Amino acid sequence: MSLQINELTLSISGSPFSGTPASRPPISRPPISRPPVAERSMTEKVICKNLNITFKPGEFWGIMGINGAGKTTLLQSLIALHEMTHCNKKNGSIRLDNKDINDYKRLELAQKTGMMLQEYEYNFPSTVLEAALIGRHPFLNHWQIENTYDEQLALHALKKAGLENFSQRSLTTLSGGEKRRVNLATLLTQNPDYYLLDEPVNHLDVRAQLDILSLLRTQFHQTKQCGIMVIHDPNLAYRFCDHILLLLDNGQWLAGDTKKILNKDNLSRLYHCPFQQMSNNNDTFFSPQLSL
Repeated sequence: MSLQINELTLSISGSPFSGTPASRPPISRPPISRPPVAERSMTEKVICKNLNITFKPGEFWGIMGINGAGKTTLLQSLIALHEMTHCNKKNGSIRLDNKDINDYKRLELAQKTGMMLQEYEYNFPSTVLEAALIGRHPFLNHWQIENTYDEQLALHALKKAGLENFSQRSLTTLSGGEKRRVNLATLLTQNPDYYLLDEPVNHLDVRAQLDILSLLRTQFHQTKQCGIMVIHDPNLAYRFCDHILLLLDNGQWLAGDTKKILNKDNLSRLYHCPFQQMSNNNDTFFSPQLSL
């Protein structure tokens, strides 16, 4: 069992607008006088060139890069969601358990992989338990409802996420951090082989970040599932991730054992600012330095 990236080159195409001019509906407005401007050309940003990685059972990967580097797009490409964006796969392949990712049916893929989005809005009134049960939908037939087994899985996931007494609470009464825990509980209820986590600890306080990442690391190691997480904090990545992928400029990348890849020189190169690296007993800490 593995999720394999072979010689993958990804880029994002776009324009200064959120869509191409032809895709935007016309807007009625009075004419205004403005100087002529050159036609805006499509731009392209390379995310990675010839990326080769194998995500194996029991591993916990971190993906790091500056804002706009393409971390989320790369994560989406692992489950073929890049086709819904302005992402172009120029060459290479992504194989899940020795099968091309594009050859999977969506339902089959949802039973093997699950994604925790960076932001998720609950647009319908429901309880916390009902939200967690969404994780069981890939395993239900059409018009089939959840049974006692599904509910027990969801309740167990809520307990692991620290929401044991929240099952009947309305989602509208929760804080941002509590909703983030509901997102995690939904993914734990789904319980896929591969967890794709887009900044899973944003909105969480410091103690909650440690609790959640410790929970995930323990689960991946014990159950031989695999976690692939977008994260910004190098100290959390160093502490919890056993492997790391750095998305550098112009499609360059570094990947491997966290303790070997994550150091002050590579972080300075990644974030374009100097880093200081400090060690205390068995702990290592990184601190960005501002150059005034």
